[in-house]
Amino acid sequence: MVYTIGYAGLDIDRFLDILKENKISLLIDVRSLPKSKYFKDFDDNNLSKILPKIGVKYENWRKEFGARQDNFEFYTNGILDYEKFAKSEQFQNGIEKVKEFQNENICLMCSEIDPINCHRGVLCGRKIFENGMEVFHIIAKRNGETNIEDHTDFEKRLMLNLKTDNVQDAYIRQNKKIGYKLS
Repeated sequence: MVYTIGYAGLDIDRFLDILKENKISLLIDVRSLPKSKYFKDFDDNNLSKILPKIGVKYENWRKEFGARQDNFEFYTNGILDYEKFAKSEQFQNGIEKVKEFQNENICLMCSEIDPINCHRGVLCGRKIFENGMEVFHIIAKRNGETNIEDHTDFEKRLMLNLKTDNVQDAYIRQNKKIGYKLS
């Protein structure tokens, strides 16, 4: 199974408990810059040290799944265009790498709590789901409670939030809203 999670507002101990509760074996960091200004426990150098202690491998896939890309061909009107990027060789390599872990529980991690406000849900989760894999979004609230939303329910909530009954329209509009903008 493929999970996604955002760590903002969680303390590291609760985060580790969530990974253990969901039997995560590989945490894939999809942040383009794997550091946190406010949550230092989630810097890549710290995660790469503490996750193996609980039996979880750590990898950063910024090239494959990062929200900030150096190739300007992936941008439309100065915003990372998720459709263009998803067709790229590097993104497709990421999808193929995810498929290699089909017998494990893997989790894509970024910072935002709600996957609707993050490329891990709107881009990565979507394309993994479209490739026939189950995707579950772990929504961890600041009080430590968690809710797990499957990707079908994620899409329903996305359409409801954007007041549309067309999922493609919802993805395009959300991409424009949250996509990385060149300055």
